[in-house]
Amino acid sequence: MTINVLKIIFKNELKPHEVTLFRGAIINALNEKDVLFHNHEGEKFRYSYPLIQYKTLGGKAAMVCVGEGTQAIGEFFASGNFNVMIGERNEQLQLERTEPRRCNIQVWEQMFRYRLRRWVPLNSENYKKYIECESLAERCQLLESILRGNILSMGKGLGIDFDKQVRSSITKLDEPYQVTVKGVKLMCFNIEFSCNVSLPAHIGLGKHASLNHGIVYPIVNKKDYDNN
Repeated sequence: MTINVLKIIFKNELKPHEVTLFRGAIINALNEKDVLFHNHEGEKFRYSYPLIQYKTLGGKAAMVCVGEGTQAIGEFFASGNFNVMIGERNEQLQLERTEPRRCNIQVWEQMFRYRLRRWVPLNSENYKKYIECESLAERCQLLESILRGNILSMGKGLGIDFDKQVRSSITKLDEPYQVTVKGVKLMCFNIEFSCNVSLPAHIGLGKHASLNHGIVYPIVNKKDYDNN
């Protein structure tokens, strides 16, 4: 299926720990709060793939909008309210560039190579399974299974029904590290993997994909992603 993807890069510098504040600043700038901006329906969380994602790319504030999110983002630009508070810092958001694309997200015969950064795959249940694994191979197998699940969840959230089996294999697994999201400490991974699904650059996979986690970088030439 062909999906609209819109990447928006601002000139404003943004650090990873400020992404949640950036998200709050965008939401507060809106007159009417579309659910796609914050993923909450009343007091309940919207359990579906986030169609508006907040990131820092190349050290700058960025947003990646997918599917319906590419239309909803027009609400923010129509508001004309680019003077926002990121935490206690007043910022005038300045647009650097937009990159609209039509992307084929589908299963192919060939395998594609990706890097996945700041990936948060583990919930409380599979964290226990991960810790109980007796070998690195078992842990890698578990993570591969979770990764496939993340890709299938993304497809479901975008209305894509993959007509063939999704295959993925982790080819490089860095030492995990800890991050704090909304006051909760989580295990985070940087990996490289191959997969038979074509994935757009800079979309998110896994937990907290809307908040700068699980960012996909297609591996074409190392210099294309080493500086991001």
